[in-house]
Amino acid sequence: MATVQRSTPPFYNFLKEGFLLPSRNRSLFVAVFLLVVASTSVLLLVNDLAVQPIAVEILLDAKALNTTDPMSPDFTKLVKEIQDDTRELMIATAAYSLFAVVIGFAIRIIILFGAVATFSGEQHTFGTLLGKARTQLKGPLLTLAFVFVLEIAYVALLVAMAGLLAFLMVKKYYVPFLLLSLFVLVGFIFLVYFSVLCSFSVVVSVAEPWCHGAGAFGRAWRLVKEKKRRAVLFVAAISVLAAIVSAVYKLSMAGARSSIVAGLLLGLVYAILMGAVELFGVCSLTAFYYECKGSNEVVATDQYVRVSTDEQPKP
Repeated sequence: MATVQRSTPPFYNFLKEGFLLPSRNRSLFVAVFLLVVASTSVLLLVNDLAVQPIAVEILLDAKALNTTDPMSPDFTKLVKEIQDDTRELMIATAAYSLFAVVIGFAIRIIILFGAVATFSGEQHTFGTLLGKARTQLKGPLLTLAFVFVLEIAYVALLVAMAGLLAFLMVKKYYVPFLLLSLFVLVGFIFLVYFSVLCSFSVVVSVAEPWCHGAGAFGRAWRLVKEKKRRAVLFVAAISVLAAIVSAVYKLSMAGARSSIVAGLLLGLVYAILMGAVELFGVCSLTAFYYECKGSNEVVATDQYVRVSTDEQPKP
């Protein structure tokens, strides 16, 4: 009986496919990329105009407080201003965070619809892509909300365990402290894999519209479980790229504080680079999904052929 030789894709193949994916529909991905850059620029601008000035004001008041006589009326006035500014900063930060989450969800869904459609061989304009996204929006939104709650709950659990570690350390319960430290360390390591699963679940909900929420998360778990090293490679590649861009931006901004024009230009360059990283990350994750799906289907086919061959009557 003849055997079919199937070539295994290189370990980094999905990253290459993700990098090349936008070239299959350049006009669509140029529009998507401009949308990502615009949204990132808006978030930077809102942060610089609405959040950072309050934080700077608090720092200035705190410095002035250190050199003010505690018995003087100015000291009481500064304390009240710091309290008011802190309250205002908390409200502004909460509003900004909510705005950033909503914008981030919307942009990610649009990129995913474009990546999945293009990888599947569909050709869309930006307008037709938005129309398709509107008709299939329920599943990805439910999945995004589901994995967002999962991630928040997971992080909250880790924070609670870290607080318990501090308590055990203060009370000098060294044996429970060491045991719990191991659990916390494993939890933080697994958080990386868990975050990939959550992002992967959203890809599943876009590529398979009938699967969303907990079902998409379970499907993602089954697809990725045999390719954990590739998941780690994905996280490492995107994290390194994002860290490099952020570090260069912060260093550049530190040297351009006196120039508003230079700051705006650096913000635009940062938005372009981070937009490219985000687009590459979503496209690579989409390619990773199709690679996992293809491997899963090959395994299922091999098992079916093997069972069928075993069940044939022997001459």
